[in-house]
Amino acid sequence: EELPAPRRLQELEVPIMAQATCRRLYGTDMGRALPPRHIQADMLCAGYAQGRKDTCKVRAGPGGAGRGGAGGHA
Repeated sequence: EELPAPRRLQELEVPIMAQATCRRLYGTDMGRALPPRHIQADMLCAGYAQGRKDTCKVRAGPGGAGRGGAGGHA
C-alpha cells in the first residue's frame, strides 16, 4: 500500500561511500547473497554501511517530480 507524499520536502545527509565499499555491500542484503549487480564507474554511492537511513522512494524528473522510473538527485 502506498503512503501519501509528505507535505514538506524531506532531506537526509548521508556520506559518500567509496566505490570498493559500495561494490562489496551492494551484493548483500541482511547477510544473504543477492544476484550479481554491477556498480558502474559513473555511479555514486552514498549512505551508511549499517543502513537505517535512506530514501524510501525515488522519483525521476525535474525537481524529482516525475513518476515511475528510478532516478534522483545528488
